[in-house]
Order: sequence, then C-alpha cells, then structure tokens
Amino acid sequence: MIAVFDKDKLLNALVPIMYTVSGKNTMACIEGILIECNQEDQSCKLTSYDLEKGMRTTIECEVIERGKCIINANKLFQIVKTMPKGNIKITVDTSYKTVIESENGLSHFDIKALSASEFPTLPELRADRGFKLPQHQFRKFVNKILFAIGQNDSRPVFNGAYFEIIGKKMTIVSCDGNRLAHFEYENDFENTNIDGSPLYILFIVPGKTLVELMKLVKDTEEPIEIRVANRQLVFNVGKYTLFSKKIESAYIDYERILPKQANIEFYLNCEDLRGAFERSALIIEDNLAGTLRPYVKFTIDEVLSISTLSSNGNVYDEIEIEKLKGDDLVIAFNCKFFLDALKVCDNGKMKLSFVNPLTGVLIEPQETDEGKFTYFVMPMRMTH
Repeated sequence: MIAVFDKDKLLNALVPIMYTVSGKNTMACIEGILIECNQEDQSCKLTSYDLEKGMRTTIECEVIERGKCIINANKLFQIVKTMPKGNIKITVDTSYKTVIESENGLSHFDIKALSASEFPTLPELRADRGFKLPQHQFRKFVNKILFAIGQNDSRPVFNGAYFEIIGKKMTIVSCDGNRLAHFEYENDFENTNIDGSPLYILFIVPGKTLVELMKLVKDTEEPIEIRVANRQLVFNVGKYTLFSKKIESAYIDYERILPKQANIEFYLNCEDLRGAFERSALIIEDNLAGTLRPYVKFTIDEVLSISTLSSNGNVYDEIEIEKLKGDDLVIAFNCKFFLDALKVCDNGKMKLSFVNPLTGVLIEPQETDEGKFTYFVMPMRMTH
C-alpha cells in the first residue's frame, strides 16, 4: 500500500477516530486503525473498533498502490501530529514494514503494521429504521440528561439513556438509581425508515457511546441520523459513522418513579437555588475523610431555608418562594446529585414538588419551545 495524504486532512480525520480506539492493551488489532486505500476513487477508509463501539470515515488521498493494513492508532496520531506541514506519504510493504515520511523526505518514521485480516469482524451496519434531527437540538437534549446516567452500575439499564420515538414525540430518560432525568419533545422528525412505516423506535444507548457521540455533534442545523438495527445503533454525523451495541434490556418503569400528585409545591428562581447549592458544595467538598456524609437540608415554610453542616463548618441560605400549596416540610439531599440537575436547568422560574420527606423532589424548569425537562432526586436520611 502506498498513499499520499494532506497532513491537516489526515490529522482532522484521526482526532474523532481516536475516540473509539481501545485503550485496554489487550489486543494489538483493536489498538489500531484499519486503513483501506482504494485506487478507483482515490480515497482512504479509516475504521476503529473496540468490540463495543466503533467509528468510520473516508478521506481523499492520492493512492499510488491500493492496499489495507492496521497501524497502531496512538503511534499514527502522534507521528502525523508532529510531522511538518504538507503531504505525508505512507508506504506499507508485503512484510508490513511501514514508512511514514514527509513530502520532502526529511522527516521519516519506520514502524510495524499488522495485517488487515487481524482486525475484528465489524457488525452489520445496515439498519432498516431511523430518523434525523438537527445536531444542535440533539446536542442540547442529550447534554441535559447525561448527568443521570450511571457508570459501571451492576444493572445495565442504568448505564445508558433510553430513547423512545413514536410518531412526532421523542422521550429521553436517564436514571442512575439516585436521580432521574426525563425529557419530552414533539416535532416532525425526518423519517428514514426504509419501508416508509411510521416512527416507532425504542432503544437504550450506552452512556459511554453518548459521551463519544457528543464530541462529534456540533451546534449546527446539519442533521444527525440515528439508525437502529436488531443489536446495533448507527449514528451518521457529517462524514463520520459511529456504531455501537445497544443495551439489550427492558428499561425501568420510569413513569412509576415520577410522583403524579404532590403535597407541597412552590416556585422559585433557579439561579437562587443553584447559588445556594454551590455554596453548600464548598463546605461538603472540604469534608474530612472518615466522617458521616453531610447533606443539604431543606426547611420549607414561608421561605426555603437551606443549611449544610459538615466537620469543617456550615452554610445557611434563605430563598424566597411562591408557595402554591402544602404544609411545612424538612427534607435532605445529596448536594452533588441535586446540583448536577440544577446545572443543566436554564435560568428562570422553576417548580419544586414534594410528597413527603422520604419520596424525593420533582424539579420542573420553565418549559421552552424545545421540549419539557423534568428531574427527580431521591432524598437522604437525616441524622440530626
């Protein structure tokens, strides 16, 4: 294989591809990028795959001799990154000795590639069902629910986000057992089902896949296409295709978690509440190891009193509220769990709803034209 690449084009293509390169040091083939050069259309296909998720893109290049091989991703990226501007020539001989050199030949690397036959078999990327929406919308929606996805939880569904697209309605849910994020949005999504059937698509995206996907998605009107196969999800973003296994499980009955009726409800400004929790976090983050976990205590009467006591000190805030109904209440929360939800809420008026001190709080930010977000945070048991 012999091919000549523009350095900037190759480097720009490699950056996203690196997102799905395996870093576990278990198999040399999945620590590399599969490079396939085609003389017919003078192009090079780059593919990475860590056995759970992968990415593919195609770039233009001058293909002098067609061929394919696997080159270690980190080595290739660092070499290309440090090469001088201009063209880069990559030559791979029949023994997989690989020469990477600058256009003038003054910068020169000799490394070893692997046979393309060692690359793991890729999943079938053909999917019959799918839809499109603008990237900026998808980015906004997902950014507001990412925080509630579990990490390495023993229950697989908590490690992903649930998507439900039925007709014009999209629902996205994430839950880690301590808090839940819920989003609803109605729109005429572009239907890309091959058979032309109405949209009825349910799937769970692994949280790690969403994190990598969000690195590709931009604040643009350009579409992202999401396609769903039996076991695979395929995301087409510009020139890149990200593919991933689905989480194969039924999602939790989230409707049962969200309280339908509340005994106490009031409005307050999001900025005021977020500020109070940020001040509480300063005390909690400095807490000494080995002591009881401090919590943020709500005392609800005519105002909302927020207090935090830790081994290093305490903080107290009062926030004006517009009470709709209910008696007084004292309830406590994990500061980080509550603050994570507040950080993704837009400024303005929000509604808090409570059933009792053991049930938790329903957080409803001001509704916008781009859907309705709802958050639920479980309480902590108070010790004093």
